[in-house]
Amino acid sequence: MVVAYILKFRPLIKQKSYKIGVILFFVSLVGTAQNTDIESLKTKRKQYEQEIANASKLLTQKGNTRKNYLSELEVITAQIEAQNKVVNSYKDQIDFTNEVIRKNKVAIDSLSKELQTLRYSYHKLILEANKQLNSNYNEFMIVFSAHTFSEAYRRFNLMKQYASYRKKQGVVLMDTKNQLDSTIHQNKIILEEKSKTYLALLGEMENLKGSVVTKSKYVSDLKKDENWLKREIEKKQKASDELESVIANAISKVSNDVDYAFSNFLSAKGNLIWPVAGGVVTSHFGEHNHAVLKGVKVKNNGIDITAAVESEVKCIYEGTVSRVIAIPGYNKAVIVRHGKFLSVYANLAIVNVKTGQAVKSNENIGEIFANTDDKSGVLHFEIWEENKKTNPLEWLKK
Repeated sequence: MVVAYILKFRPLIKQKSYKIGVILFFVSLVGTAQNTDIESLKTKRKQYEQEIANASKLLTQKGNTRKNYLSELEVITAQIEAQNKVVNSYKDQIDFTNEVIRKNKVAIDSLSKELQTLRYSYHKLILEANKQLNSNYNEFMIVFSAHTFSEAYRRFNLMKQYASYRKKQGVVLMDTKNQLDSTIHQNKIILEEKSKTYLALLGEMENLKGSVVTKSKYVSDLKKDENWLKREIEKKQKASDELESVIANAISKVSNDVDYAFSNFLSAKGNLIWPVAGGVVTSHFGEHNHAVLKGVKVKNNGIDITAAVESEVKCIYEGTVSRVIAIPGYNKAVIVRHGKFLSVYANLAIVNVKTGQAVKSNENIGEIFANTDDKSGVLHFEIWEENKKTNPLEWLKK
């Protein structure tokens, strides 16, 4: 009878341990994924918040001309874009948190049911063990009552498994209870974090509303002189076309005369330094709507970075100065070759390099141009791969 009882419980040893292991592994995966996603969001949010801080700093240096107003509008538009990204980041974090809580609740339900089953099984196990101990049998009698030596040895091994099983059941029971308590505690911490995130989100949304109101005022004021805006667009487009022509000539000359010098420029994609510190991207690559004039499209072969006056412009990667030129609308421009790639720095007031000069990464090549009444300057920056224009933001370090 006792031997039959032991045999009945032997298959449960692996089964229970496996089931608990699966639940604990699931809870562990949920926690790891949540931590990774949240940290990624926080890293991105830090970048966006830095963009907002840079924009706020530039906006404190207000001017009183139409050009200053347009520049400020571009800065506040960039600030709103960054604020939207921060808001979306907080929303994503709340969504991630809700999903983790949902999955943890599923794990808690499974652990609770398993704990209840384990307690019941363990209770029966203890009762049966006590019953056997109170009977006329003991472990030696079970073994020595066997008819053959092989049967006695088999019974002895079964007794060892039975003792081991009782011990394992107790350990699994305690581990399950501890994991259940830990998961419940984890959910409380996550809920507290969620509350903080939600309050931060509300604050960001209020900041966003204020920025949108300010932007509307700028747009309204600038719309009063559409003719001036159109002339500014034409002037900028003309400068862009002339710069593109110069770049095309530089590419053609190198292609026809010599082979490209080797450069590891491509391997640095996504990790290149920014050409100016503390700036804000106020015009993105490609075609997009004008900030004020409805139905008017503007095209940019690179990006425009608004920064404080007299900001230093740094070379993004080692190379050779291909051209130093003057272009109406873009003042001075420097083109640096990196093998088959070109980096272009336009709208400089001062240039510290000359054609043919080897330059290093982070080397000061000039200073952003700004009029005497300007409170900030704009660096126009491009990256070309042979005769193909590329988006500089894909190359610069995030």
